[in-house]
Amino acid sequence: MPESVVDELTNATLSDFPVHCSYRTTSLYQPMFHSHNGFELYLCLQGNGSFIAGERIHELGAGTFTVVKPKALHLPRPNTNVPFHRYVLAVQRSYLENLYAEDRDCSLAIRQWLPKPDSDSVHSRLNARQLLSLQETLAQLELEITRKQPCYPLIVKSLLLQLFAQLGRYQSESGEGQGGTYEQKRLVENILGYIMEHHHQPLRTENLCGRFHLSRSYLFRIFKQNTGVSINEFLVAYRINKAKDFLQGTELPITEVAATVGFQDISHFCHTFKRFSGMTPSRYRSAHNGCYSTRDF
Repeated sequence: MPESVVDELTNATLSDFPVHCSYRTTSLYQPMFHSHNGFELYLCLQGNGSFIAGERIHELGAGTFTVVKPKALHLPRPNTNVPFHRYVLAVQRSYLENLYAEDRDCSLAIRQWLPKPDSDSVHSRLNARQLLSLQETLAQLELEITRKQPCYPLIVKSLLLQLFAQLGRYQSESGEGQGGTYEQKRLVENILGYIMEHHHQPLRTENLCGRFHLSRSYLFRIFKQNTGVSINEFLVAYRINKAKDFLQGTELPITEVAATVGFQDISHFCHTFKRFSGMTPSRYRSAHNGCYSTRDF
């Protein structure tokens, strides 16, 4: 039996409010096997390694999504040599069960993503478009839970339902043949990793082709086939999400935020940011001021 602890901090947090969501970029708070009373939904945005949940060892990487049932021992084991960014969503068991108890559609949408009685976890991988979309929903959840404005419990409930509806839609998309071969997927994973690592630099198609020894047309085709978006669409969306991190978590001037995430023109950055988020960078910063959580697991 591995050394383990009961995560009393998460248990206490869920006693105060049945849903907790946090975006984490620092090292693990819990370096050993642990368990708690809620479901845990673990979305990896960046990094690699393994995620151990009960009897299963899952791959950990950008887009991996793992659901762990209450009281199951689990431990993420990220590669400490690369940045590790993730969203961790904990939901009280009774709250989630009540959410789908009286609605058949909700029951079908939610229960398919929960571990079966004979398993401790459910694991899947999202493509780049799905990852960015789910990340946005989790960011809204974190904001609502942190700020606790009027009617926030109702909005949290609606966002949870939206999250499971998104997951159900992603599952239906998985049968539409957008994925390529295993070798192609690993290649695209390497390309995604390179783009995320160098997003702040000018990234030209010819540089990607040269680095990965691919023709322009083949690069475009396998990337779109395996992610659902073009290289430029992913790059821009990733830069905007990184900009949101800086706007929320730092006091950098907006011009520096734009340059830091790879935008060379401030007006283009502001226009693009508003197109993605529905508000200007300065308004986004004001709306999200102080919403970062200091807890990390």
